[in-house]
Amino acid sequence: MSAVLVVVTTGKEAFPRANSLLHMTGVLANQPETKIEFLLLGPGVELLRANQKSTPIIAEALDHLRQLGVDVAACQVSLEAYGVEADRMLPARLVKGAVEIRRCIGEGMTVLTF
Repeated sequence: MSAVLVVVTTGKEAFPRANSLLHMTGVLANQPETKIEFLLLGPGVELLRANQKSTPIIAEALDHLRQLGVDVAACQVSLEAYGVEADRMLPARLVKGAVEIRRCIGEGMTVLTF
C-alpha cells in the first residue's frame, strides 16, 4: 500500500488553488491501495473557518474526502496563530503540524506540499 501526506499551506486567499488541491486529493484517494492524509498547516487552516463565503464548498469537499477514507487533519499551532477557533471550524483531527509531518515521513509516506 502506498501512503501520501498532502500538506496544504494555501489559504483562503487562493481559493481556486485550494479547491484544485481538494479535487486532486480525491483523485489520489480513489487509487487502489492508497492511504491519504490531508494536513492543513499555516494559512491553510483558514480553509476550515465555518463562517466564510466558501464554507459550503469546502465542507462538501472535505466530507467527500472523508467518505473516500482520507484523514483530514489541522495543525493546532496554526489554528491558534490564525485565530481559527475550534468551535467555529469545520471538523478536522487536531495535530501538531511538525510532529505529524515527522511521523508521516518516519512511516515512509510520500509528502506533497502545496
